[in-house]
Amino acid sequence: MNHSSLEIFQVVAEELSIVKAAKRLGRVQSNVTTRIQLLEEELNTTLFIRENKKLRLSPEGKKFLVYTKKILSLAQEARQSLHPTMPAGMLALGSMECTAASRLAEPLAAFCQLFPEVTVNLSSHHTQLLTEKVLLSELDCALVALPRGRQGNIECHESLHFKPLFEEELRLVLPVRMGQVKKLSDIEEGRLAAFAKGCTYREIAVRLLTGMAKNGRQIQIQEINSYHSMLACVASGGYMCLLPESVLNLLQIPDGLNILPAGTATTQLIWRKDYSSPAMDNLLKLLQNTSNISV
Repeated sequence: MNHSSLEIFQVVAEELSIVKAAKRLGRVQSNVTTRIQLLEEELNTTLFIRENKKLRLSPEGKKFLVYTKKILSLAQEARQSLHPTMPAGMLALGSMECTAASRLAEPLAAFCQLFPEVTVNLSSHHTQLLTEKVLLSELDCALVALPRGRQGNIECHESLHFKPLFEEELRLVLPVRMGQVKKLSDIEEGRLAAFAKGCTYREIAVRLLTGMAKNGRQIQIQEINSYHSMLACVASGGYMCLLPESVLNLLQIPDGLNILPAGTATTQLIWRKDYSSPAMDNLLKLLQNTSNISV
């Protein structure tokens, strides 16, 4: 079992297709197939289940994929540590969609100019999934809004470091028919357009609105996959949505919508305590240069 075999296994596991994996790796299909077969023989287990010319990971394959990502991530970290003044390789960065849209363009552009030898692989998800991916070494670091406990303390996994970077002003956007509402406590009913469960902003909105509904009715939630779609739902007259002001400023807001202040949320960069790299350190410095939080 060598580094190359692990890289091939990871790509095949991600694509679940020998054809797509071979194209991505720049190898012939027969070579990829042979390397996977040799790896399975070496491990004495079946990594993929083959059904009707389709692949899916076996239970053993799923377990092995977790360790594969950790090993490859550690190898990348080790290579970078030997050249601390010359960041290189790949940086797997995760971000909430709102942060990617409103906060990352300037620092990432600067980063790519300063460190052309680093390939930034950016993916966007909600906070819970991003945190899980960092813990599993699928991401090197991520920009998230960590939830807060009842006492207002930030809830962060014990295996992670976090650095607060941006303080976001949150806004609750109400439809035209709710134009008479002047404060959150005036809301008696309504439906919420929000991202999937695991989004911190969704949980904040639910906490704000739960108990305000008339006769104790629960706030109904419609799951949406983009901020543009959220605003469209609000414009239709049947929904509310909560989003940071930094994103609201980027969007075209339909006339007549009612916008109320809804508190704040902090965006943090998280990374594993056992992980470090010159690439991430330099990205953090650039992010701190655009941070609106005083050190």
